[in-house]
Amino acid sequence: MLELGLTTWAETPEPTRSDCHAWSAHPNFDLLSTVAGIEPAAPGFAKVVIAPHLGPLRSLDASLPHPSGEIRVSYRRQGTALDADISLPPDVSGWFIWKTFKKPLHPASQHLSF
Repeated sequence: MLELGLTTWAETPEPTRSDCHAWSAHPNFDLLSTVAGIEPAAPGFAKVVIAPHLGPLRSLDASLPHPSGEIRVSYRRQGTALDADISLPPDVSGWFIWKTFKKPLHPASQHLSF
C-alpha cells in the first residue's frame, strides 16, 4: 500500500484509493493490545495488565499514551528466555503475565527476566 502512495488502509484491491476511516487504526490497536499486550485492568486505565503475545518476534518496543504519562514496553527474547523493560506512569500499577508467570508492576521503570 505504501508503494501505491496510500496513507491509510485500502478498502479494495486496485483500482483503489486511500480513505481515512476509523478501522484503519486497527493495526495500531492490535499491535499495542495483542502483540505488546498492554490493556487496561481497571476503569480509567488506573491499573494495567501487560501480557505480550510475541509470536515469532525476537524483539519489540512499543509505547501507549496514558492520561498520566506514557506506558513503554521493550521485549528481547533469546530462545525461550524473555527480558522485559516496562515503564509505567505515576500512580499506575498492575501485572505482567508471561506464559505461566505473573509478576506485579509498579509505577516507574522496571526490568523483568523470565
